[in-house]
Amino acid sequence: MNLRQLHTLAAFYERGSFAAAGDHVGLSHSAVSVQMQQLEEELGTALFDRSSRPPVLTGTGAQIALLGREVLDQVEAIRRVASGQDVAGSLSIGFVPTTLYSLVPGVLNELRVHFPQLQVIVKSGLSSELAALVLGRELDFAILTSPVVAMPDLEITEIASELLYAIGPPSRAEVTGDAALVRSMPFISFSKKTWLGQQIAARLQSRGIYVDEIMEVDSLDAIEKLVLDGFGVSIVPQRLLAQPLSEKLVRIPFCQPAEQRKLVLVQHAQGRRSELEQAVREIAAGLPE
Repeated sequence: MNLRQLHTLAAFYERGSFAAAGDHVGLSHSAVSVQMQQLEEELGTALFDRSSRPPVLTGTGAQIALLGREVLDQVEAIRRVASGQDVAGSLSIGFVPTTLYSLVPGVLNELRVHFPQLQVIVKSGLSSELAALVLGRELDFAILTSPVVAMPDLEITEIASELLYAIGPPSRAEVTGDAALVRSMPFISFSKKTWLGQQIAARLQSRGIYVDEIMEVDSLDAIEKLVLDGFGVSIVPQRLLAQPLSEKLVRIPFCQPAEQRKLVLVQHAQGRRSELEQAVREIAAGLPE
């Protein structure tokens, strides 16, 4: 069995006769008949009911023709990737704001390398907002913090984990424990509208750690700067692909073992599959831990 035979069989299924199939694949009526007889002999089953005039596909023949079309489509996709032919169209992908300066450039660069003609539409938003857009099919993909509740209509793939650290200003260099550090000064919390903020708040509560919260900020960069300037203490992740937390900060892993923020790639569970979507998943899966 070879691809040329599958091509001819699929052409017969789509066009209904040996003559029409031959015109499509560039063979004579008799050459198509011989080719199909060879395929039947190799498979050991009748693909055509020749008692009918004109011949028609048997049930088995129709099933094999449909499977053959799927094989041919996959082969064509492989050829496009191998030859550097580009996927046209657009792809929409969401990112949580904490990944905009670190993760987004790497993902977009990989997509540009693989699919130079692809239009990529980027949206930034909270994890909950982006998840809702994927559920509503307004986004193809989103990279966000792992959901805090079950979302069965999403296909969720973990792509990375980020360790959480209790951080303080240089003046707290003598403090050695994470709980002691976050209690030692006013606490600057990451916005509880975010899933990360909710995760941190829930973990503090589960450990019975009560902090003196003075402000709630939705920017990790701003929190790190405020802490470095001595306004308070906080809990933040060491973000994927970002610069390490400043060595001037007091940095103590939060919890033992250290609590982590999970970054995930989500798409609708009923989303179609294509070489482009597979490439997005592979790019995400290839991100360094």
